[in-house]
Amino acid sequence: MRYLLLALFLPICAWADGGAILAREKIGALNATIFASPSPLRAGPVDVSVLLQDEKGNPVLDADVSVSWIPAVDGATPEWLPPCCSMNQKTPWQTAIRAHSKNKLLYSAMVTMANSGESATAIHVRYDGVDEEIRLPLEVRPPAPPAWTYWPLLALPPFAIGIFSIHQRITHRQKPTDKKG
Repeated sequence: MRYLLLALFLPICAWADGGAILAREKIGALNATIFASPSPLRAGPVDVSVLLQDEKGNPVLDADVSVSWIPAVDGATPEWLPPCCSMNQKTPWQTAIRAHSKNKLLYSAMVTMANSGESATAIHVRYDGVDEEIRLPLEVRPPAPPAWTYWPLLALPPFAIGIFSIHQRITHRQKPTDKKG
C-alpha cells in the first residue's frame, strides 16, 4: 500500500525533457508544440524546444527551425549578462537542432533573454519549401539571485569539509601511551 501511494505522488515531482509547454500552434501544415525551460521563464539562458508533427501526429524530423527572442523595449539595459563570451549571441536567430536535446524529436536552442517583462519569442520553420513564422507573447521574470542560482556549487565545499572531518574522527585512533615505570 505504501508503494502505491509513493507511485501516485512521484509524478508530481517529475520534469519533462523539453520544459513547460508554452503553446500549441499551427505552423502551415504542421502542428507545433513549443516548450521552454526553466519554468517560470527568467531573464538569462532559456532552452526553447519545438516539437513538429504532421496532421497524422507523426513527428517531422527534416525541418529547419530557428528561434529568436524579441524584447519589448529595444536597446534596454540588460538585467542579465552572459558569464562567458561563448554565450553572447551574434545574431538574433538561433538555429534549433535535434542533437541539442535528449529527446531527439525536439528541435532545441538556447536563447538568451536579457530583460524581464513582456516580450515575445519567434519560431521560424522551413519545411517542404514553405517558410512560416509565429510569435508567442512571453512574460519573463527577473533573473534569479546569484546565491539562489549557484547554491549547489557554494554548498559543496562546506559539505565536503564536513564529510572529511567526520571521516577523520571515525578513523583517527589515538595510540595508547607506553608508561614505563
